[in-house]
Amino acid sequence: MPSPAPAADWPFETPQERILRLERRVAELEADQNRLTATIDLLRDREELLSLAMRGPNEGLWDWNPITKDLYLSARLLSILGFGSNELRTTTHEWLKIVHPDDRGPYERAVAEHLKGATSHFEHAYRVADHAGSWRWVLARGLALRGADGRAYRMVGSIGDVTELKRRESDQRASEARFRSLVQTAGGIILVLDADGVVTEANREAERAFALPAGGVVGRTWRDLIPEQQGGPFAYQLVAAMAGMEIRNFEHAWSDRDGGERVVLWNMNRMPEAEGAAPAIVCVGQDITRRKRAELALREAHDELEARVAARTAELSQEVQERRRAELALLAAKEQAELANRAKSDFLANMSHELRTPLNAVIGFASMIHRELVGPVGTPRYAEYGGLIVASGEHLLAVINDILDIAKVEAGKFEMHPQPVDARDAVASSVQLIRGRAGESGVQLSVNVADDTPVVLADPVRLKQILINLLSNAVKFTPAGGRVDLRVRRDGAWGLIEVVDTGIGMSGEGIAVALQPFGQVDSQLARRHGGTGLGLPLARSFVDLMRGTLSIDSVEGRGTTVRVRLPAAG
Repeated sequence: MPSPAPAADWPFETPQERILRLERRVAELEADQNRLTATIDLLRDREELLSLAMRGPNEGLWDWNPITKDLYLSARLLSILGFGSNELRTTTHEWLKIVHPDDRGPYERAVAEHLKGATSHFEHAYRVADHAGSWRWVLARGLALRGADGRAYRMVGSIGDVTELKRRESDQRASEARFRSLVQTAGGIILVLDADGVVTEANREAERAFALPAGGVVGRTWRDLIPEQQGGPFAYQLVAAMAGMEIRNFEHAWSDRDGGERVVLWNMNRMPEAEGAAPAIVCVGQDITRRKRAELALREAHDELEARVAARTAELSQEVQERRRAELALLAAKEQAELANRAKSDFLANMSHELRTPLNAVIGFASMIHRELVGPVGTPRYAEYGGLIVASGEHLLAVINDILDIAKVEAGKFEMHPQPVDARDAVASSVQLIRGRAGESGVQLSVNVADDTPVVLADPVRLKQILINLLSNAVKFTPAGGRVDLRVRRDGAWGLIEVVDTGIGMSGEGIAVALQPFGQVDSQLARRHGGTGLGLPLARSFVDLMRGTLSIDSVEGRGTTVRVRLPAAG
């Protein structure tokens, strides 16, 4: 202890004694100054050590009076939250303002439980708003100081920023949730076995495959699920997988509880060992029992099919030989028919002169008798008979000419002489021949030749024959009171001739029949007027030889339209 100060009641102190006393006092003060400096240095060192200790884990200090609600926040704590003050004295009410609304209740309950002594120390994680307004996770730790009555009068602790830790924990939980969701929804069997072969994890497909309730697979050994004798193939593969070998597409079959065969395709692998975790094997299996049964059934069906095919092949071989003989016979008959048809066409073409010459003589002499060119016959009826002979001969000559023309076309011996032709001339001469017949039948005949009608490339004789045939048919098959229109005009690079009537018309099948040589559409009107059925076939053949087109549109009971297109001369 320092010596007492000099007193005035020391009357007997000599000057030397007083000097000595003062020297001792100075020495005592110097010793006190040295002790104070050492204490200050020690405090500064401890404060630096505490600052380093708090800065390392990124934590700050707080000091709270639960009675007055005063709260002290260290500079380090404020810097964690983004504030620039060195330190801050505030209140509990102000601090709660920056606590997340969802975390205020749990935070206050945790503090209250510690103040009541329910917990030995305070530790709680919650969210607070930093200086930028963002929410940050903090972990608060603290300890209450209590008086003799056990009542807390002070609480001191630290706060650390655990935002990144919380984010990693959240990411890890989400990753684990996704992984478990994938495992549970996987279509294959997934088992995790420990070193003793006990199932530690299993998915729903495993529970379904082994006919066990939810959670009924975990805790069992694999031998409880897969009946196999000691040293079986599944156990061997497990040993290999535990040794680090990757097992791929191991096909394993066993008998299930119902006595049927069960086949599963397994893939096995040893799981990576985490620190402190026991070794384990993940087994992923695909039940291929149905596929195996289908393959077996397919093989049996294939074998049966091959046997049937072999038997059928033998039968077909005989049938093929018989069919080949029939085809050869048919081919020979076809060739004979074609030869006969060609011979017929050649014969008809060659008989042109022989058929026409005597018929011309019959017509000529009958005409002379009919006209009494060399003198009177005497009886008037002979003149009438002569007229009938002339008309019948002319009709017969027309028929023979048509037949011979068809024969020449089929034999390829018909000669066509296309040249520039004014369609008006062919129209005029054709209409002149048909108009009288139309009047006798009570059919109105109209002609319309456009001014832009082009000169066409055609054989003039055959063009006239085409028009006469088409107009004759139109008049013949149009009842009295009907109408026939002949229209001629340009159609692009073509000259277009249209013959339109309001006659009986034809169906699609009737058109096909009418275009065949000697074809007769089955109708009472056609039979009443007769005919050889060569008009349309000849017209189409002539048009084809002149590099044109002929088309027919017809509706039964409403009429027919025939269109002939011939190439324009220029």
